[in-house]
Amino acid sequence: MLEKDDFLKWVNASHYMFEIFEGRNDAYPLAKKWIREWSDFGKFIIDERDNGIVNLLIKSFDYDVFRNSNDKIERNDDEWTKFVNEVDRQFKKLIENNLKAGECKNVGFAVAPFLFTWNFQRFKEYFKKRKEDFDIGSYFKDLGNFLSGKKEVLRGFKDKHLIYDEIEKERVKQIFDEINGKLKETGIGNNEPIGTIKLLHVFAPCYFPMIDNDIAKTIGGLLPSKWESLTSDSYLKWMNALKSWLQNYFEVINRLEEEYDSSILKLIDEGLYMMSTVKQRARVARLGIELN
Repeated sequence: MLEKDDFLKWVNASHYMFEIFEGRNDAYPLAKKWIREWSDFGKFIIDERDNGIVNLLIKSFDYDVFRNSNDKIERNDDEWTKFVNEVDRQFKKLIENNLKAGECKNVGFAVAPFLFTWNFQRFKEYFKKRKEDFDIGSYFKDLGNFLSGKKEVLRGFKDKHLIYDEIEKERVKQIFDEINGKLKETGIGNNEPIGTIKLLHVFAPCYFPMIDNDIAKTIGGLLPSKWESLTSDSYLKWMNALKSWLQNYFEVINRLEEEYDSSILKLIDEGLYMMSTVKQRARVARLGIELN
């Protein structure tokens, strides 16, 4: 286990690495801000700055990062280009129609840029398997209508903090399974634990920790096998383990959250993401070292 000073160094180093290579055009801060506004006022405001961030996100999003050379569609340059153009067209249409400067009442569009960009591996499968039947704008509109029906439940977690508040096992399990069920219904009939966890987190960033399958595999003990994914039960196990571990750093957590204006759960996720999920060698080219 890390000593407190080393824990601080790890969080600091991971955060700066994340910001440099992953966070410059991250939709997460916007999603968090918009959801809090919607939770308090029933609508969220898209100002000119927000609109500029979203447009920059669209412009800089690199679909090729998610390309799978073993897939018959994706390994064919012409097929991949055609596929990406259609996905990009729909994503831009969603932004143009629903996230122009002004106000919006459907919270599905508040989470759309964040969920689309950070869970694109799943959306890629929706487009491939449902083809002409899948419309991303309709997907997030439907999701927003569902989340509106869960507003009071989600508000109940909004101001909770994993370190200070108890883990309400039955309530967490219920909302996890309900959101997963909705994503399964609107997707391709598969469980969607990663999308579920990302949604839970942005609605209650200090209470619901993020995790993905790569991190779960690296930590060990959360997945029955490498072919299985997270469930509400394994997520509760993760919440309990993280809560217990963070008690060791109780004295420095407030300082970190204030310094970065971020929940400790988000900062921990950045560190685990950089260690477990990202192939760091792929980022070396971005350093710009040139040999003459």
